[in-house]
Amino acid sequence: MDTITYFKERFEQLQANPVDNHIKAMRDEAFSEFEQTGIPTVKHEEWKYTRINDFFGKDYHFTTDLKEQSFTAADLEKLQLPGHEEANLIVFINGHFHPELSHTRSEELEITSLQAAAIHTQYGPIVKEHLGHSASYHKDGINALNTAFIQEGVFVHVFRSKAASHPIYLYNITDARKGNIFAQPRSLVHVAENAQVQIVETFVTIGADESFTNQVIELVVEKMPSLIFTRYRTMSQTPR
Repeated sequence: MDTITYFKERFEQLQANPVDNHIKAMRDEAFSEFEQTGIPTVKHEEWKYTRINDFFGKDYHFTTDLKEQSFTAADLEKLQLPGHEEANLIVFINGHFHPELSHTRSEELEITSLQAAAIHTQYGPIVKEHLGHSASYHKDGINALNTAFIQEGVFVHVFRSKAASHPIYLYNITDARKGNIFAQPRSLVHVAENAQVQIVETFVTIGADESFTNQVIELVVEKMPSLIFTRYRTMSQTPR
């Protein structure tokens, strides 16, 4: 089965599930863009030094069902970063936000799912205005593919004139113990006026099989805030 056909089948399965109308319409538009542009090649200016076509020729498992995942809190404990006891935790497993493994410690911010934020009285307008805005200046198939499969994403809002008392640790974990994994985590972070927050992001794969992570995180920074963003990449490993 070719790449476009495979993703089209999974996309149709995803769109059959209940979701906010705005997100549903955004997915439709993004998938149409993906069908037109396809996977970026070296002919695209931003990708001329990065060849990714070969990655999409492999047999990846792309799940739209959280019940298929078996990652546990015990697995997470073996991957924790130093200082996690004093941090807000956001945990993605195979591209899906897991609130039961995540934890909010700071009163100065809100962490919730994108779906919940989209229908929230206060956060809904923020999501509608900013989610997917990156596509207006970053037009390629890989960005469109992530947007087309927005599900179980995360929304972070730092309250106006507040400094988050704890950093945010954002874990992007792929569980490749039972096959090759294709993960597409999506985040929207909104830092209100005069607010401050520190974000630490890490990527890790467990298991012996291969993984591919197509992540999009949109950072919206209002007037005169402070945002510190740190990204770590850890080697693939299997917890013992």
